[in-house]
Formats: sequence, C-alpha cells, structure tokens
Amino acid sequence: MENVRSKIVSQIQHMVRHAVVRDRRFLDDEQLIRSEQLEVLEEIFNANVRDTEIRELSSHFAPVLRGDHPCHLAVWGKTGTGKTLTCLYFLNLLAEMCKGKDIQIRHEHLDLSTPRPCFRALNDLACLLGASRRVKKGISLEELMVRIEASLARYKGIFVLFVDECDHVRRDRDTFMTFLVRRLPQQIPSKLILVLTSNRLDWPDQLDPRVKSFLKINELIFKPYDAVDLQQILGIRADKALLPGILAAGVIEKIAGLASRDHGDARKAVALLAKSAYLAEKAGTSITMALVDQAVSELDQDRYLSLLRTAPRQLQAAMAAVIHATNGSDSTVGTGEAYDSYRSFCTRTDLPPLTGRAFGDLLNELDTYSLIRTRILSRGRYGRSRQITLDLPENVITRISETLDQNAGLPR
Repeated sequence: MENVRSKIVSQIQHMVRHAVVRDRRFLDDEQLIRSEQLEVLEEIFNANVRDTEIRELSSHFAPVLRGDHPCHLAVWGKTGTGKTLTCLYFLNLLAEMCKGKDIQIRHEHLDLSTPRPCFRALNDLACLLGASRRVKKGISLEELMVRIEASLARYKGIFVLFVDECDHVRRDRDTFMTFLVRRLPQQIPSKLILVLTSNRLDWPDQLDPRVKSFLKINELIFKPYDAVDLQQILGIRADKALLPGILAAGVIEKIAGLASRDHGDARKAVALLAKSAYLAEKAGTSITMALVDQAVSELDQDRYLSLLRTAPRQLQAAMAAVIHATNGSDSTVGTGEAYDSYRSFCTRTDLPPLTGRAFGDLLNELDTYSLIRTRILSRGRYGRSRQITLDLPENVITRISETLDQNAGLPR
C-alpha cells in the first residue's frame, strides 16, 4: 500500500512533468508589477483593443499640450473592462509628451478600490502628496485638507488627480467631493484635472446638488469586451504564460465566446484560462475544449452551496427555515418566526428540533458565514429582539432552497 509520502511525491512529480504553464504571473494581474501590467496593456492596445476609448482620452487631454485647461473626466464601466490600467497607461504617456514640450504636469493615483470613510480617503491623498504620514485619529478633516493644500502651494503646473472607484467613499462623501471640486482648485495655483472612475453609472446622481453644479465633467463609458477583443487579450496572455503548442484548436475562441456572452470581463476570462491550464496539468494533457467545460463548471460552483452541502443537518435546517420564513426575499423576520419555521421544517423531515437557545447558536453560525445578516434591536423595557435578513442574491437563495429541500427529501 502506497504511503502518504509516496503519494505526495508522486503527485508533485506528475504536475512537474506535465506542466503547461511557463509563467503563471501573466494569468494573474495581481502577481505582475505595474510596469509589466502596462507592457501587456500596450500590446493589447496595439491590437486595436480599446481603440475608441484611447481616442476619446486623447481628445479630452489634447488641450493640455496647447496650455489649455480641460474639464474633469468621469470614466464609467463594469469591472474587468480595463478602466484603471488604461487611464494609468494614458497618463504616463501624456506625462512623457508634456515633458518633451516643457509643460509641467504631475499625476497621482488615489486608489479607493476598498470602501473607506472620507477621513481615510483624504489621509491617503495626503500621504501620496507627502503631506502627512498615515494617521488613525487625533487629527481633524480640516487639518488634513490644509496639509494637502500646503503640499501643492508651490506647484504651478497641471495636476491630474486620478481617483479610482470614487464611489467607495462611504462616509462624508459630499465633504470629500466638495473639497476636491470646489475648495482645492481655489486654494492651489496649479490647474487641477480630476479623473474619476466608477462601476456605477448612477454615482453622480447621489451627490449633493451643490457639488453636482460645480462638477463640470466629460463622460467616457468603457463597454464590456466583445468576443473579438477577448480573443486578442487571451491570445497575448497565452503566448506569455503558456508553453507552445499546449492549446487545442478553438480553446481561445471558446473562452472568449463564453466570457463575452456572460459578462465581458477580461479578468474572469483570464481566470477561466488559468483554471483550464490547472486542470490540464492535473490530467497530464493539453488544454482541450472538454477541460474548458469542466473549468466553467468548477468556477460556477457557488461557495455557499458547497458550504451548505457539507454542513450538519441542523445547520441546513436552520438555513431552510430562514428562507421559508422570509419567503426567499430580503424581508426581515424575528427570531420567533424563524424558530417556528424551523420547528415546522423539522416536523416535515423527521429531524428532532433543538431548543430556542441552540437555534440561536445556529443563527450566529450562519451569520458568521455571511449566509444571513442578524441585528439586535433594543425595545426598552420589553427587552431585546434579533432581526434576521437574507443578504444573498435571489437566484442564489433559490438554488440554496432547492438544494436543502432535496437533501431533506422534501418534494419540490
């Protein structure tokens, strides 16, 4: 009988012998340094991908080269459409052109890809400008604003501030935008140009009307990639990441077609190629159409379903009870209603019900897994109660409900 050491050695040797990936970094942008990302992007642009958007950016910033001051720019589009890297590539190229014409220009990238309050967003900007170290407390918003203004007090050129995912300022958003749009341009001698990106087209509609009236912007929308664009992108990635001759005929076209049909997201398309390559190494074959189908199936497996399929029966019953009590919607129910639904579910499935206290522990566990959202409400002299809300997409709730009822042997 083969021992565990032999199994490990055998599997590792198998994966090494049947490697299909030459440089895995090109299948995951997070592993590439920024200069490598921009080099790949330039190859993609040279293949006429995002040609329309590049022309629009060029037209917007052309006045800079004749000493004029263009208005602000808003860039909208879904995730994975290349907004961030395209803007960074263009701003780097614009800076080189301005340097050749002795035009002073400076650009900074304020990355708000994770949600944060106004204080932290301004603190990040102050750190970018060398105006402050990162602080957590003990300093006011006004002090941060003054430091930012002081850091730009002597710069008289063009200052392009690229605010990535600008809708992620969750607290005091209007304060943040008022500072950038109204106060900062009046306090510094440089010509400020804001480049704002977001995945949400309705983001400006949520701003204070006074901010919107001052925010003079041109808009540029990045459309999802089509199948032809994705074929170009995947071909360039495959040439850099995979060994020659490892792709079966039609694989790139199939992945591009699937991705363009479902989402038009280049990152997800590259992730599907990476998953297919991993399965090929496990199988010891080239990347075939069948392996692409298998990769699609595995990537589509919902993590919530995977968790619940292997969960204890009582936890499955608690989740089914919450779904039935809320009728599969985002409505809120109390612990009592959920417990009544749980007892009913247990009766129908011949499962011994737990006590109310034990059921509460199951709800805490579901909340920990982010399957439900619970909130404690104080009712004064009448004590406290817990409100339960399903915080999942409707299609996921339906699939979970079907799976749990099937596991319990209930008819649909």
